[in-house]
Amino acid sequence: MTSSERLRQRIIAAGVVLVAAFAGSAVYDGWRLHQQITFATERELGNLAKALAEQGARNLQAVDLLLRDTGEWWETTGRALAPEAVAEALASRVVGVSQVSVLTVVDAQGRQRHRSRVTGEPLADVSDRPYFQHQRQGSADGLFINEPVVTRTDGRPALVVSRRLTAPGGGFDGVVTAIVTLQELQAAYSALALGEGSALLLTLDDGTLVVRQPEEPGMPSGQRFPELTALRGAPLIDRSVSPVDGRAKLVAAVGLGKRPLTLTITRDEHHALRPWHDEMRSAIVRTLLLATLVVLTIAGLLRQLRRLEAGEAEKAALQARLQKAQRLESLGTLAGGIAHDFNNILGAILGFGEMAQQHAEPGSDMRRYIDRVMQAGARARVLVRRILEFSRSGVAERLPVNIQAVVEEALAMLRPTLPEAIRIDTRLEAGTAAVLGDGTQLHQVVMNLCTNAAQALGDAGSIAVGLDRTASSVAQPMLHGELAPGTYVRLVVADTGAGMPPEVLQRAFDPFFTTKKLGEGTGLGLSMVHGIVTDLGGAIDIESEPGHGTRATVWLPVCGESEAPPARPDPAWPRGNGQVVMVVDDERPLVELAEELLAELGYEPVGFDSSERALEAFLADPQRFDAVLTDEMLPSMAGSELAARVLALRPGLPVILASGNVGAALEQRARDAGVVALLRKPLGLQELAESLAHALDAR
Repeated sequence: MTSSERLRQRIIAAGVVLVAAFAGSAVYDGWRLHQQITFATERELGNLAKALAEQGARNLQAVDLLLRDTGEWWETTGRALAPEAVAEALASRVVGVSQVSVLTVVDAQGRQRHRSRVTGEPLADVSDRPYFQHQRQGSADGLFINEPVVTRTDGRPALVVSRRLTAPGGGFDGVVTAIVTLQELQAAYSALALGEGSALLLTLDDGTLVVRQPEEPGMPSGQRFPELTALRGAPLIDRSVSPVDGRAKLVAAVGLGKRPLTLTITRDEHHALRPWHDEMRSAIVRTLLLATLVVLTIAGLLRQLRRLEAGEAEKAALQARLQKAQRLESLGTLAGGIAHDFNNILGAILGFGEMAQQHAEPGSDMRRYIDRVMQAGARARVLVRRILEFSRSGVAERLPVNIQAVVEEALAMLRPTLPEAIRIDTRLEAGTAAVLGDGTQLHQVVMNLCTNAAQALGDAGSIAVGLDRTASSVAQPMLHGELAPGTYVRLVVADTGAGMPPEVLQRAFDPFFTTKKLGEGTGLGLSMVHGIVTDLGGAIDIESEPGHGTRATVWLPVCGESEAPPARPDPAWPRGNGQVVMVVDDERPLVELAEELLAELGYEPVGFDSSERALEAFLADPQRFDAVLTDEMLPSMAGSELAARVLALRPGLPVILASGNVGAALEQRARDAGVVALLRKPLGLQELAESLAHALDAR
């Protein structure tokens, strides 16, 4: 055998070994990819189902509160009123609960006696309805949700939510019902982009289908699928055959609190595993191509593989960017859906907490306890602001910002919240370098990176924070974004934590992606960092591997020089001199809070929990009030509209508008209405004192 033949055999043998190794590697990679996709889909569906279930539970709680309140009113006052007065009272109660179509009072014989609006249908006998029979035989305080029926009130498919009425002697006195039409429920979920092959189902405890989004042709509501209710609270089920359409699904089912409803998110296994199928087909093609090209030289084969891999990597990067943009767009609306409610709750906590903090003796245990409450409340406020910033598409005003001052301020806020065993080492050498942006957003970038680093450490470890100037003479691709030639400030945050595997690193900046357990993380921090840095023309790079920590680097373009703002001493809070201030907010605790704050500042507050009553009082005596403080998000008349109407009667009257979601659109409405100041909720005592005093002095 000649040397050339031996070399040929060696090349063939090497090619066979290479093909076998490549095939084995493809099988292993396919198995790992299948595990990763299944895990990611499980977390995505679980988070989405939990968020939607919590929102649905709050909506149902609002209906229950309406029924409880209406029942108490009827038993104490309403039954003595004339029919016209009862109908008017019912209509006013429904105004604040948009999901309720009609509110009805039914007597003990099952005859409808009063409705919140005229429907065009006569008052009906509902004694044969299951909800009436259940309430007549049940306890005095039970909530019952009827399966979907075509109502006799307005002839549309709907859910009937009911509560029992009690006679003065304790006996059954009828029911009060709230009708929620299926069309309105369907519309409430129609704006959600669940993804291809995904569906949302809302069922009763017996499996009765109430809503399916998107709608399935030929599948009316009212069909029963008890298999879905059985999944309530269970972990995600892989390869479960759906009883609805008979297709293999990935399913997440969550109960709506303690209510007899189950919200289920499903995704076709075919669609969920499509990336895996595509990758496996590609792997088979590559293996066959390798077997064909093995007759050529190893060098040619390697060059061909390198070109193929390079082309695939570029295509995968473009596809990843497109998918990320689509996810950001579809999740934007959902991200801010609950922020307003949280802001109102935080307003009362932080406001009354600040007042208690002022009255507590410095150095006392009580002052220390209150200080801890305020620190926790401040962290909650930052979280709500993250959600609002993520969901808002507007662009903040950009000014030159001294980035080193922002980093120093963020670290000063972060240090007191960390365990004692976590050390922060800093090397800040950016000097007067300025970045054209918004100071609050840059503060969020620093805080989110440092907070993620601290969470990766647990109870002990170290965080290194570096800031310096650097220049790039050529374009450089980064993990997220491309670094164009120019001068940058470079922010580096490194930790000694556990690090991240490659599959987690690739998704670290996806919105709502988190490796924490359900309920322990939002997955918004790094996605906000990505959005802010990209919007400012910067780039991000992350280096991490399991057991060796994580190093995040952010480049932001330098726009010039800017001195750090001087430290401002705390001024004495300006006080009022008995001026009468109208306070308007639909949350009664926030009205009481504002009254307390203003009274302590020396003003005479007059509170209203609706814009209509506030306007009536103003029309009765326009000269009574010296200033107006109103919330923007009011049920029937927005605060900016109220401001425009009172200023039309009294031009020059100081009007201050407050909102938890301040954006460019609200700022424009405030300017158009003539508002003198726009405050962000929750309100602080110092900010309120300064704004009100400035407005009154300007007048």
